[in-house]
Amino acid sequence: MGRRRMECCVLVFGIQVACKNSQKEAFRVKKFHVLTLFLIVGLLFSTAASAQNIDFGGRTITFVGSVDKIEQQRNSGLVAQAEELFNCKLEVLTVPATESVELMVTRLISGDSEWDVWAIDNGDSFYPLIASDALLPLNDILGDEYYELPRRYAKPAVDAFSIGDNIYVVGSFEILPNGATTWLVFNKDMIDAEGLPSPYDLYFDGEWNWENFHEMAVAATRDFDGDGEPDQWGIQGLYTWAYLVASNGVNFFVPNEEGRLIYNWNHPAVLEAMAFGRQLASIDKVNTTGGFTEGQTLFAFQATWQLDGLLNADVNWGLMPFPKGPSAEYHSMYTGFIGGLGLPMNSAAPKEIAVLLDFLFAPSSWETYAEDRYEELVNTYCPDIQSARIFTEFLPLYGAQGEILNYPLTADEVWEAYSSAMQGERTPAEAMNAVAQVGQAYVDDMTGWTE
Repeated sequence: MGRRRMECCVLVFGIQVACKNSQKEAFRVKKFHVLTLFLIVGLLFSTAASAQNIDFGGRTITFVGSVDKIEQQRNSGLVAQAEELFNCKLEVLTVPATESVELMVTRLISGDSEWDVWAIDNGDSFYPLIASDALLPLNDILGDEYYELPRRYAKPAVDAFSIGDNIYVVGSFEILPNGATTWLVFNKDMIDAEGLPSPYDLYFDGEWNWENFHEMAVAATRDFDGDGEPDQWGIQGLYTWAYLVASNGVNFFVPNEEGRLIYNWNHPAVLEAMAFGRQLASIDKVNTTGGFTEGQTLFAFQATWQLDGLLNADVNWGLMPFPKGPSAEYHSMYTGFIGGLGLPMNSAAPKEIAVLLDFLFAPSSWETYAEDRYEELVNTYCPDIQSARIFTEFLPLYGAQGEILNYPLTADEVWEAYSSAMQGERTPAEAMNAVAQVGQAYVDDMTGWTE
């Protein structure tokens, strides 16, 4: 959750640059299906031994949450196999996200949650459930060995559902980048037309930074018809609190030695990002809300799911990590949302349920799974050899050292202070220091911290 440094396992794999050739696409789909089948078959053999001694006696295991977490496993046949192997019935109880926490807590109070698995996320559910003392800490029950491989390949997911020494996620560990991760795209034709340096060259020369990003965005913002309004923009979709904070290597709340999450909105690197964002959006006025697919914007921030829309767009685009801020040690992207599975405080058989969840979700080989995950992303989204070269090396690093920005712990007063600074009513330091006390009180309340 906090800003942490860790060892990274750099994975190298063969790259086929994405293209629009239908034969290549068919090969990619076939390869993905073969890989999925391989993982499922391998998983059956690897978990069968530990599963044969677990018999739930025909009980129903209920997956509760705002999404159906076992839809894919049901379609692949794994749910039916699990029901037979573990002698249980797997059911799903879904409700709107705004009602999930209330439902989970109600089931806990009534005693109906003993055989539940809760679909949680770091936004709507995790912290409210922690504040309600409803989630079961699992690391002491399952042991350090259980989290050894997830910590190596999906540590950001483990961190996102950890508070202090307690880990609350089990069975399902997302590897970054996920569908909510934001990337940076740029218009290659506009780069040439404006005589600007290639972001690829800047990256390989170690100069892909805020300063060059700023200069390029300003240079690309042009008023061609003289009406006082730009016809061409430097940036689309800039969210300072998310993208610039992430690219400056900082988080909003960081753990101290005791594991308490400390209000960090007034950290110099956060204030630096706020000042830079205000410069871009309000002073230089290079940011807009659309136009990239129409060829009117140089840079655009795009989530993974949005990249799908660019694959067939009529724009010559390149793909990049974020430019590195002056306080950052690494290049980054932004991930603010991640999902996982937790168990209620009164879980009747957490160890046995963990084996069931591993049967349903865990890959037979974490290393192979991670390699193929990154390769699939590169093959799908990288539009040229330069981006493929960059992301072949970058994605394993981001998967291991990337952070989930824990913005859900932010009090309303803190958001209001941030807005006032971005509007120029106060300096970033004045605004964020003024709400430090209420910001800390809010995070303490949400994480159940007591002195």
